[in-house]
Amino acid sequence: MPELPEVETMARDLHKRVRGRKVTDVVVRKKDVLRGATPVRLRKALVGRRIERVWRRAKLAVIDFDSGARVAVQPRFTGSFVVERSGRGADEYSTLHLALDDGRRLHYRDVRRLGTFAFFAPGEFEEYAAKLGPEPLEPEFTGDVLYDILRRSRRPVKPHLMDQHRLVGVGNIYASEALWRARIDPSKPANRIAREQAGELRDAVVAVLQESIELRGTTIRDYAEGAFAEKLDVYDRAGEPCHRCGTRVVMTHGIDGRSTYFCPRCQR
Repeated sequence: MPELPEVETMARDLHKRVRGRKVTDVVVRKKDVLRGATPVRLRKALVGRRIERVWRRAKLAVIDFDSGARVAVQPRFTGSFVVERSGRGADEYSTLHLALDDGRRLHYRDVRRLGTFAFFAPGEFEEYAAKLGPEPLEPEFTGDVLYDILRRSRRPVKPHLMDQHRLVGVGNIYASEALWRARIDPSKPANRIAREQAGELRDAVVAVLQESIELRGTTIRDYAEGAFAEKLDVYDRAGEPCHRCGTRVVMTHGIDGRSTYFCPRCQR
């Protein structure tokens, strides 16, 4: 599933391509991806509106319109945006599209249709976003903030780090990588992470996310985008030597039911 760097890359690219364009039509081909509106309501709300901005919140690509309405796309495993000229036509995986005033069409494309295209009337998105955790790349996210997030739970630190109500944007890939950099066992109870360790983990989270954004994210299976996969230290490297000590990297499903990669020697 795309995490913060992949969605950040997606939003930045789309912002450059569609900012300032006016929507002239909305066509919904697969309504099961819609949230917050029917196809009729979506068309009524967006036709004639101008795209002001495309940005990221958590793992959502958010499109702002001049009416104050917003669309928030959660791409999950195979969701993506495609901007094309109207004469080319949509492929079978286009779930819906917005026709633009310059003749192009903005498609939300989703092979497995596990992602969502959610409409928010003015003011609704702020209420939704207020329930999410802090953004890890904001200056306000400090080691003390992360320590306070961790000390409230006995859960293993890895799934707690991935809880979008505690901290947004960090998923399986970057949680594994950050914990390796901070030399923390992913199964260690969150409330046993010392304040100094929390500071080191905060720095690791920020660094791995920023480095991945610079490389346009990680290409893993369905989501094809960036080159950070070549920089991974533990994720998807089970059985290979640790880049720090040479011990074989281990993969387990025993922590949170997901594939967790770590070095049994470095991370204790």
